[in-house]
Amino acid sequence: MGNLGGVGEAAARTSGAAFRRRVRRPSRWVGLPGWAQFCLFVYAACFVEGLGSHIRDLVLYGFHAYDFAVWPWRVVWYSLNVLDLLAAWLALRARWTAVPLGIAIMAGDLPPNWYYNWSAIKADPGLFWAPVGLLPMSSFGLFVVITGVPLWRLLRQRAHGAGTPEPS
Repeated sequence: MGNLGGVGEAAARTSGAAFRRRVRRPSRWVGLPGWAQFCLFVYAACFVEGLGSHIRDLVLYGFHAYDFAVWPWRVVWYSLNVLDLLAAWLALRARWTAVPLGIAIMAGDLPPNWYYNWSAIKADPGLFWAPVGLLPMSSFGLFVVITGVPLWRLLRQRAHGAGTPEPS
């Protein structure tokens, strides 16, 4: 009874593997340095938060959410509903294109936010420190700019075959 013999024994040994808990990381994150994984996580989390902010604006105010702004900035803010999602997805997939897209998003999002919120911040400086205010947005923009070049280089090298670990 103890000896299953041949194929049955091998199946009995490996069947337990299906029930083990497996930590799932995106396969493209395997072999990335910890700093790069941290950066990609921050990119994804912050772009998802930005997406949530823009979706909230649309839900609360409809398609007139950004009527206070001139039309080019309205186009930018409406397009961020797609671009923030794309940037987060690219970051989670560890794609090198997440970096230039992230820089472009922050370069297009921060100046009008500063411009249109400056008078409110002068009237009430506490708005600058708000959890979803200009300080967190600006900090993330600075983070994207500082980490952009090294992260972009690393991800480009991996995408083009250099620096990928050899299969064992």
